[in-house]
Amino acid sequence: MLLSRVAIDPQRLAMYNLSAAMGPEWARICIGFTEKIKLLGPSPVWLADQKKRVKESL
Repeated sequence: MLLSRVAIDPQRLAMYNLSAAMGPEWARICIGFTEKIKLLGPSPVWLADQKKRVKESL
């Protein structure tokens, strides 16, 4: 999978097909996915960006 090639855990991506009438289901999915991402910790993309910014500021 492409995400693995760029060092991003595939668990950080989810796709759902919902209708506009499925608001409560959308909220449930968002809450669950947010909890999952918090357990995975900071994004490697975010960490790489932070390291780059620190280097540039020196």
